[in-house]
Amino acid sequence: MKGLAMKRTGILLCKVVLFLGILGFLFLHIQQRLKLNMGHRGTDNITGFYEEKENSVEVLFVGASTMFCTMDPLVLYEDYGIASYDFGSSAQPFELSYLFMQEALKYQKPKVIGLEVISIFNEFDANDADPLNYGITDLPFSMEKAVGLADMFRNDKGTGLSYLIPMVQYKDRWKELTREDFINPAVNYTKGAYTPDLISGVPLEFSSYYEEETFTIPERNLEIFQRMVTLCEENNIELVLFKSPSVGWNIGQTKAVASLADQYGLPFIEYYSLMGELGIDVATDFRDNTHLNRYGSKKTSDHMGQYLTKQYNLTDYRAMDSENSWDVALQKREHDRTNEKMSRTNSLPDYMSIIPYEGHTVVFSVTGDVSNMEEFVRNLADAFGLDGEKLLQGASFAVKDGQCISGLIGPEDGSWRWEQGFDTLRLTGYSITYNREVHELVDDGLTILVYDNDWEQFVDVVGFDAYDPAHGVRPET
Repeated sequence: MKGLAMKRTGILLCKVVLFLGILGFLFLHIQQRLKLNMGHRGTDNITGFYEEKENSVEVLFVGASTMFCTMDPLVLYEDYGIASYDFGSSAQPFELSYLFMQEALKYQKPKVIGLEVISIFNEFDANDADPLNYGITDLPFSMEKAVGLADMFRNDKGTGLSYLIPMVQYKDRWKELTREDFINPAVNYTKGAYTPDLISGVPLEFSSYYEEETFTIPERNLEIFQRMVTLCEENNIELVLFKSPSVGWNIGQTKAVASLADQYGLPFIEYYSLMGELGIDVATDFRDNTHLNRYGSKKTSDHMGQYLTKQYNLTDYRAMDSENSWDVALQKREHDRTNEKMSRTNSLPDYMSIIPYEGHTVVFSVTGDVSNMEEFVRNLADAFGLDGEKLLQGASFAVKDGQCISGLIGPEDGSWRWEQGFDTLRLTGYSITYNREVHELVDDGLTILVYDNDWEQFVDVVGFDAYDPAHGVRPET
């Protein structure tokens, strides 16, 4: 009887454990869907970091958006063989940078940590929700996160709990869910960087930099900095401080950080003072007053690459026999820039020359009177083995990986439908419908829609008027 009772107890215990496991899985799954996706401001950088192979990152950059707009890991890898990652979030409070360091060291053993110091003069504001959402939401639950939040929110435990368990904060967001909330985040092929091909509207004005003021680093941030230094020392990590050029930063702040760096015997790279040497152009190398663009970040990243390879014994991962995630990321960057180029090209001949058929689905829709582009339409039909006469009368067709998959869909034909993941395309003889949005961009001419199959994302849709094919028409945004 005693053995039977023990057996029943064991079975009951297994059922309880199984029930709690299922309950926990459902809780985490629902919480994942409810919390906001912060995109490149946080989610992409954070979730992408956990996709990296353990102990593969030799240089880790931490900080706010100025960090991931200044240091481009793909430049560091392509030109110097450095395996690096931008592990940060927009408007990141200085205290949160320390939590990010702690979190990173559970998965990686970097030789160097580069800390962007723009937030070192700002005291933590528990009421400023955006910086916290950007940086905390996607960090998984851990003891470090619990202790860090308890310390940050020592005067407001309730708010701290809502950031520790996002379900508490986002429990009412179920009404706002869209299909994007059900797409699982994947590898971040920029390695955390955000370097768009955007240029600020007017040249930046830095004259106020030399209007010297006296700045004092808050005591709390000095305490956090000491923790950072200790953490790096305990893990044999070299700590490098740097500051991206940004309007609003003052020479007094530079002097205060330089003094702190000297106190600890740490290097401090202040990129405003290097702008002339590096050829950083105030008219073309920034996307706004605070952030470098693709061209500016290439210059600062090259400088950092030269500095790191000279000062530290880093591995040149380009020399390895096997392909690594940085090699793949470089390939993906070219893929991404090809897509990007599509949305910036307006001439029909130029557009046709850059369409990336491999890995893409391309839809063509001919509408109205296209007699002025008859030769082009006939050549288009011939290229995919289609009836040129029918296409001239108005029709649509879809091409996947360079092969027509729909045949010609004319006005007298039924509609044709294609699905991939959460995305749908529907063709008729006179329109393209993508995810229920109809695209009839020109009355007389050709509309082209491009979809990336590999990344499962819309790339571009553009219409070319038969009488003005040099000026593409896109939907107003």
